[in-house]
Amino acid sequence: MSSNFFAQQDLARRNTRILVVLFSLAVLLLLLLTNIVALVSLGFVDPAVISGIEHWQSLPWHLVAWVSLLVIAAVGLAVLYKWQQLKAGGKVVAVSLGGVVISPDSADPLQRRLLNVVEEMALAAGTPVPPVYLLAEPGINAFAAGYSPADAVIGVTQGCLTQLNREQLQGVIAHEFSHILNGDMRMNIRLIAILNGILFLGHIGYYMLRGSRGSSVARIGSGRSSNNKNSGGGILLLALGLVVIGYVGSFFGNLIKAAVSRQREFLADASAVQFTRNPGGIAGALKVIGSQSRQSSIANPNADESSHLFFAEAISRWAAIFATHPPLAHRIKRLEPQWNGKFPTPASAKPDTETANKAASANTTGSTNTERLQQALPLLLLHSSRQTEPAQALVCCLLLQQDDNSRNEQLRLIKQLGSVSLLQQVDQLCDTVATLNALQQVQLLQRLMPALKALPQQRFSAFSQLVQALLHAIAAPGLGPWLVSQFVEHSLATQFDPSQISKRYSTKTLAQLAPAVAQLLALVSSVAGDNQQQQQAWQAAIATLDFGLDAKPSVSLSELSRQLPALLTLAPLQKQQLWQALEACVQADQLLQTNEQALLLALALLLEMPYQTATKA
Repeated sequence: MSSNFFAQQDLARRNTRILVVLFSLAVLLLLLLTNIVALVSLGFVDPAVISGIEHWQSLPWHLVAWVSLLVIAAVGLAVLYKWQQLKAGGKVVAVSLGGVVISPDSADPLQRRLLNVVEEMALAAGTPVPPVYLLAEPGINAFAAGYSPADAVIGVTQGCLTQLNREQLQGVIAHEFSHILNGDMRMNIRLIAILNGILFLGHIGYYMLRGSRGSSVARIGSGRSSNNKNSGGGILLLALGLVVIGYVGSFFGNLIKAAVSRQREFLADASAVQFTRNPGGIAGALKVIGSQSRQSSIANPNADESSHLFFAEAISRWAAIFATHPPLAHRIKRLEPQWNGKFPTPASAKPDTETANKAASANTTGSTNTERLQQALPLLLLHSSRQTEPAQALVCCLLLQQDDNSRNEQLRLIKQLGSVSLLQQVDQLCDTVATLNALQQVQLLQRLMPALKALPQQRFSAFSQLVQALLHAIAAPGLGPWLVSQFVEHSLATQFDPSQISKRYSTKTLAQLAPAVAQLLALVSSVAGDNQQQQQAWQAAIATLDFGLDAKPSVSLSELSRQLPALLTLAPLQKQQLWQALEACVQADQLLQTNEQALLLALALLLEMPYQTATKA
């Protein structure tokens, strides 16, 4: 049964609201504890005489107000600081965990196999192919991080590469793509920032404790001593109290993280099977983890704050209630109800290098759901899509027009704004690109993302200007070139400009964005055929909406480009309604041709909407 990824994204959104409520309650508890510690340690209150309402009335409430204000400010600043660190998206998380990006054209057999699997799963999931980071960790683990599919990254440990066979690796990667489509990444990255605020008071206490110890040593060395709480003992007691509060915060923080994370892991396991059509792959990976001495542990010091991102338990916990993942046996039983409960021996689980080498060169899709969508690309284009300059050339080829005037102007621009070398690459590749059908062209665009995201900032800026110039050189740009340019300007730009990342959902409804919706539907219906077919497509689309639209507007690509960001940030259930309208528009003639599949996939990529739900193969 297919997952409704729109519904799961909405559930993740509601879980985020619950997370905020739990965070607020935790902060209130920390406020109370901090005030008690501050009043007692600084000598304002004697805990032995606190009894009755008259003592509460005599408390220094002005001090309570100041302490509360300082606590809220400290927690708020800690959250904002971490939020600022994470604003660049998934790549920041990957680097903080020790990840090193794998070159898209890597020739290492194990890395090549991994990159091929990631490409397959991206095509099956209907997302851009993300950059892949390798963590030098012997444990078997992986993660997906980012705010949206456009800025997502996949991180994989060395243990995954050396200990898993291709089928098992495919199950792990499919699980991570499930997190991308289920909307878990955005919730998970917010969880990192929020928990940093809860734990911050403990960090303050720790540094105060270190400072007060140093001060005590200095006083002893100088022959001075003091029994005054305000000059030494009180500060030390306050520091100890804050450390204890830090542990309390850690307790509740880990409890919140575990509660939010565990059920989403079961969901991601189930969705992974939907992608691969093979429960044995992900179940096999979990069995191999259970057979290893290091299992899935991550040694990086930042692993604790990011433990909820991983495929399996990254940090050992002293109590099951703090575990961010369900027990391995429970996950395997859900995937394979007949499992006998025995884990394989480590020797039988280890894949051989020769098999990995063959799998890497084959670039097969196995039994994955990709077979329904993926159409084989010529090897020349596959190899070119993994290198930065040829990848730029392929985008230029996708924008080249057939009429001589536009084409000659575009070639001139490639030489002028790009380089002679880029023009030569375009010349070598354009004939092969011209043989692709529409679906192959979109899938080629998906594959280009890792190589293009490897561009330096300055080269990306020049490339972006070239793309826009090539689009403007077309007398009457159609839907195809516009989609290519928009995809580059958004999905690629997230690597270089954090403001392009869709970090939060809008509160607006489709009805409030009616002009933008009308523009998009008018553009899609304009490719349906003759005037009668276009009107039929328009009517089929607006019939799915729960609000009325005026007459079909004339198409304006510049206007739609301006309004597109508002559609991109729609809440999941609003996007689902928009998607149903787009699907009805494309399928108004009751047929789904290859070019219509390509159009739906391109729009899903551009608007960051799950394509899988719509097709329900």
